[in-house]
Amino acid sequence: MNDTIRAEVARAELDELGAKHFVDVRATVRRMLEEASHEARTHFALSVAERTLSREQHPKPELTGLLQAIKRDSADDVAVGVGRFYLSPQWRGKHDDHTAMAVFYTAECHLHGCLEFACWTGWRGFDSAAAAAAADVVWPHRRPVEISLYAWELAHPAIQSELESQLAVVESVSTG
Repeated sequence: MNDTIRAEVARAELDELGAKHFVDVRATVRRMLEEASHEARTHFALSVAERTLSREQHPKPELTGLLQAIKRDSADDVAVGVGRFYLSPQWRGKHDDHTAMAVFYTAECHLHGCLEFACWTGWRGFDSAAAAAAADVVWPHRRPVEISLYAWELAHPAIQSELESQLAVVESVSTG
């Protein structure tokens, strides 16, 4: 089954379950952040990065420190943190640490206010939630027979919670 058909089938199944498809949420978030201010984009990215960091069993102190600098609105400390990140093994690596990349994108968003960094943070939040869902060995066994495995994976509570949170935050910053 090609990806387009698979996505449409999953979207219909997710609708039946009252769940959201991540592609739809990404499109909505992007559209709303396009018109948002630098501060609103940073607020959105910060909320995603904090949730992503909260999923970590052993959060890295440098990531926590960088988020604290963003909250203090300390551009100098954030710039130093970004510089350290560029020199770190995470940057030279495969970029597969969703938490580190979410915090990094949030810092870049704080410094520059770019739409892309805010959106990429949201994607990393989804990726982190999807990784948490994949670690749930019980969830696949609860799948109703009529729902595809792909849709059931996307319906996992960790993923749906992240998507709902992203929508709630982007709605609050775009109206507030």
